[in-house]
Amino acid sequence: MQKIRKFLSNRMSIHIMVLLGLAALWGFIETENKYLLLLTALSFAGAICGGFVTIIDKMNKRS
Repeated sequence: MQKIRKFLSNRMSIHIMVLLGLAALWGFIETENKYLLLLTALSFAGAICGGFVTIIDKMNKRS
């Protein structure tokens, strides 16, 4: 669990997930392949989850 938490809270991995989501969205626009929408949603959800993990970790370190 700690490895996943460390990976998700890494700033670079959050930005990579957002970039992958944008690339999948662009691929959907070009090809109309509906599976790319699933990949877009999963990538953005991972980025949001990583952002929340980062915020929670910083709040726990503060208190």
